[in-house]
Amino acid sequence: MTVRYLVGDTREMVATLDAGSVSLVATSPPFIALRSYLPADHPMKHAEIGSEPDPATFLDTLLALTAEWGRVLAPWGSIAIELGDTYAGSGGAGGDYNEKGLREGQAKFSGSAMSYRKEALRNRELTNWPRAKCLALVPQLYAASLAYGRNLLTGEESPAGQWLVRNMVVWHRPNPAVGALGDKYRPSTSYITIATRSPKRWFDLTAVRTEGVNMHQNPATRGSGGKGRLGTDGQSTSAVSGCNPAGAPPLDAWFDQHDTWTLTTQPSSLAHYAMWPPKLAERLILSMCPAEVCAFCGEPRRRLEKVERCVVSPQRASNAARSSDPGFGNQGRSTYETLGWTDCGCGVPFTPGVVLDPFGGSGTTGAVAHLHGRDAVLIDIDERNRDMYPARLDECRKALFGTTPELPGQLDMFAEGVA
Repeated sequence: MTVRYLVGDTREMVATLDAGSVSLVATSPPFIALRSYLPADHPMKHAEIGSEPDPATFLDTLLALTAEWGRVLAPWGSIAIELGDTYAGSGGAGGDYNEKGLREGQAKFSGSAMSYRKEALRNRELTNWPRAKCLALVPQLYAASLAYGRNLLTGEESPAGQWLVRNMVVWHRPNPAVGALGDKYRPSTSYITIATRSPKRWFDLTAVRTEGVNMHQNPATRGSGGKGRLGTDGQSTSAVSGCNPAGAPPLDAWFDQHDTWTLTTQPSSLAHYAMWPPKLAERLILSMCPAEVCAFCGEPRRRLEKVERCVVSPQRASNAARSSDPGFGNQGRSTYETLGWTDCGCGVPFTPGVVLDPFGGSGTTGAVAHLHGRDAVLIDIDERNRDMYPARLDECRKALFGTTPELPGQLDMFAEGVA
């Protein structure tokens, strides 16, 4: 398996990749008006993304990037783009730049959102942003712009065209920085837009299935053996019974949505401010990047499964749903047995699937791809991030220790004669 780390403007670097050569684009672009990533005197400062003057211009940037990601993406491929939001009239990265922060000594961000705030207060004009203190709603606008094929803030046709938005996953961090609260819930979420151009994209749900969970149990204690019970606000009593007698501030993620992923950010010795947990990258890669692709025709191997469903009476299903048996749904249990993997019949060796992270950072995506037998291409404008990759690979290996990659070529499960 190979991991290539390219340093430079992501637009220029992606342009060097072959069309259709990528299985999955999984990345977290800079969020608008949040951080200053490069020093003021850096020669590539002009190419830094995230300092656009307003959300409409930022969407133009994202859609232009997506157009190029679509060019390098295989016809059956997917993109998974994580975006957080910004409040109009705010900006900067807070503690990152404080004493002993991740970017101590570097000038704080003073970008478009903060300039907008000053201008808005001076002129009482709120034209290119929402009103001050309002969410810009960039993650939702990006997903909707993909679905409708145009920048929904300008009405202009998108260079990326129309996509099929398959999910908008909420990534919830149960351990966010407190930040300014006052009159809002404690922000703890970002959004992963998962989209494809093909109604027959490659997707392997079985690779990421988990044990059934009791949806009436607090998500923070599921799978951990925790005994916390739910309080009246939907949080576990153990979660709100800390030192503060008033309890922890409610989070802005409420756990009645099945597409909320609760994954704790993990400590790292590396000075990078936006690292994905390895488990987040792992879930995206295993479900949307095939382990093997035909080197001749480009067709990925797909899982062949035998599914058995146990249909039960409505009364029994209802009783089971109210019981402590979380794996028993309205139609009973289903079992999935892997019979093998498809073969295109070209008779040439298979090559690993390829994950592209056009904002590679410390390299979590590439490290997880490598550890699971995929190839990866990482791109970042900051050469300091490339230097972190070897250490990040070691951290990811430790975080995923005991996880066995499922590589069809290494498992003798191929069903002969099935294409």
